[in-house]
Amino acid sequence: MEFFASFYDSLVWLIGVEENLADLSLLQIVARTVFVYGVALILIRIGKRRFLGGFSAFDILMGFVVGSIMSRTITGRETLFSATVVILSLMLIHYTISYITYYYSDASKFVKTSERQLISDGVIDEDAMQRSKLGRNDLMQAIRKQGGSESEEGIKAAYLERDGSITIIPREKEPEIVEIKVEDGVQKVVLSIS
Repeated sequence: MEFFASFYDSLVWLIGVEENLADLSLLQIVARTVFVYGVALILIRIGKRRFLGGFSAFDILMGFVVGSIMSRTITGRETLFSATVVILSLMLIHYTISYITYYYSDASKFVKTSERQLISDGVIDEDAMQRSKLGRNDLMQAIRKQGGSESEEGIKAAYLERDGSITIIPREKEPEIVEIKVEDGVQKVVLSIS
């Protein structure tokens, strides 16, 4: 028991729990940074991969807030205990909203919006592009990367997804006749489907 009390006192001194940043030695600043980073890593792991996985507006906001709180903890403007309580509270809110949006699609549309179709059968929906504040060059880049096409005519559909990415669905290519032969009264047709 005495060992744990001694260890706790050493840890408190090392990370400068009650000290202002200006009063800490370089070793204590480094130790506090490593300690806060470790605590943040543990809290994020508890929050699962969902924490920043989807990159919805809510996920990004959560990342900024947690980063801000952790930086305040490193600089000594916030205690480790209060930062941990705040981050755990935010994680509980995040989990609750994720749970609600999983079971109720209307709530999901409120938090994450909904996908928006940008191309339908090779025709760009200019109104959808304008509402999305998406430039034609960005759409064309996605078409080249994912659709394997140089223009929108080769695209069946394109969507601006809820996370801000663009999904391209290329048109199915028609089979192309490569060769036609007639041998011994049998017609042979070779098609390319790729």
